[in-house]
Amino acid sequence: MKLLVLGATGATGRLVVDQAPAAGHTVRVLVRSPQELIARPGLDVVAGQATDAGDVTGAMTGVGAVISTLAAGSGTLITDAVQAVISGAAATGVSRFVQLSFLAVPRECPSTPAKLGSSTAMTGMVEDEVAAEDALRASDLDYTLVRAVRLTDGPATGTTQQLPHSATLRMGKSISRADAAAWLLTALADTTTSRRSVVIAG
Repeated sequence: MKLLVLGATGATGRLVVDQAPAAGHTVRVLVRSPQELIARPGLDVVAGQATDAGDVTGAMTGVGAVISTLAAGSGTLITDAVQAVISGAAATGVSRFVQLSFLAVPRECPSTPAKLGSSTAMTGMVEDEVAAEDALRASDLDYTLVRAVRLTDGPATGTTQQLPHSATLRMGKSISRADAAAWLLTALADTTTSRRSVVIAG
């Protein structure tokens, strides 16, 4: 399958791009700065903005699915990108969308420390993620929201747990970006995660 990866220059996105060929995929990336990626066979680099509906629609043309590893920051990056994907899906017919998210969302926070974090420094990030997720739920996309515990730069272990939302998680729980990237690629064909949010840990 040909994939479109958003957030491909980020720490986790690069690993998705690196691992995709071994999983049988070719990759197109939509990035603001194409020079940040090393050209390689099977990699199609498109210049553009993940928040621009026209850019995203063009990049979605001819792919089978979209993976987003965009990281929330200030503003409405994640919401705008999701809205662009929804618009692109309507124009291209591409419906499969897997998005990497994080745990500190008020309606599903697993622990008191996460709730405290979401109410202080991460307020803006959480609001952006919540608005994006609401937009996905209201759409017709075949989405999977992947909530990862703390991401690390450790090596792949090949072991990833899918946990129930009711699980009690400590703030020290983590998963390597390499394992998270592999799980995102696996989720593409996992129909049990369709239109669901899932929690993954190492």
